Amino acid sequence: MEENIALADPDAEPDPHRVEEAARLGGAWELFLRLGPKALLSKAFGGTELSLGEWQRVALARAFFRKAQLLVLDEPTASLDPKEEAHLYGRFAQMAQGKTVLLITHRLGSVRAADRILVLREGRLVEEGPHEALLQRSGTYAELWRLQAQLYQA
Repeated sequence: MEENIALADPDAEPDPHRVEEAARLGGAWELFLRLGPKALLSKAFGGTELSLGEWQRVALARAFFRKAQLLVLDEPTASLDPKEEAHLYGRFAQMAQGKTVLLITHRLGSVRAADRILVLREGRLVEEGPHEALLQRSGTYAELWRLQAQLYQA
């Protein structure tokens, strides 16, 4: 598992503390403890097969491990349960600090804190701005926001 996370930055010196920190931030710490740092992942390599949510946590740990200035996250919480999703977004500010993050998502609750939201329809930019401004415009973003919000109202 340690090797799988460190794969994100092949030029980095092996550092177990850095891998452990990335596992914690990415939500893979319990998995790391259960399987052990030397665990092989994937039955293709004679290791343990992970669930989609567990693989997603390993991928997020890789994102935390890599010291890149640009992070592209495409539906980073799609296979996570709501509790882990909330924890991830709680750690998101730490991950994004000093970096540019491109977050691609259909879950609009996850973009509230974004500096800039871009709304695409059929491959074209139709709206742009921060959350509150987009809600006030009552356009596509506001319509989708309200539709999703209805799912959580009694």
